[in-house]
Amino acid sequence: MNMAYVPDEERLRRSVRPLDDPPTVRGWDAEDLSDLPGEAALRAAAVLVPFVRRSSGLTVLFTRRASHLRHHAGQISFPGGAIDPGDADAIAAALRETGEETGIVPADIEPFGYLDGFDTVSGYRVVPVTGFVREGYSLRMHEGEVDEVFEVPLPFLLDAGNLRRESIHWEGRARTIYALDWQGRRIWGATAAVLKNLVDRLEAP
Repeated sequence: MNMAYVPDEERLRRSVRPLDDPPTVRGWDAEDLSDLPGEAALRAAAVLVPFVRRSSGLTVLFTRRASHLRHHAGQISFPGGAIDPGDADAIAAALRETGEETGIVPADIEPFGYLDGFDTVSGYRVVPVTGFVREGYSLRMHEGEVDEVFEVPLPFLLDAGNLRRESIHWEGRARTIYALDWQGRRIWGATAAVLKNLVDRLEAP
């Protein structure tokens, strides 16, 4: 895939899991996934992968977590968080968290599918919900959680030369992660892994 390749909305819809086929994540009606053997530390979570409809083409929206937070301070992420007992499903959780963090309201978001679920080293089982965001959305950042909201052109994220594999040490173990850089911002870890899943799905026959 290269910078000249720009999938249209229909191609994106076909590449993701449809809304009636979410990745399996049990436990969003409970506090955690402790009913599953060996998975007591995992909590169900959801993030929104927001594709913003711009006149110049699709972009993807990210947040930079507040620098004072105890966990993942200053890291780039998609809006999202734990699925609460009051959330009907992963979509409801992703839309709620997006509204709380960025002020973007559900009326400006059109969910259209899912990327593959994954477990994080920080103890979450995450469902990535994909959605198209209206260009004229209103932004109202939660200052206690988010320091910045920014967008990256989709072609840049899909350029194979920008997404790279790296090796890091985490809790005494070597781990392989994905990472890329955009205008001085480092996108890595779980967020970059979601982007890699998107690339793989778009490249699949």
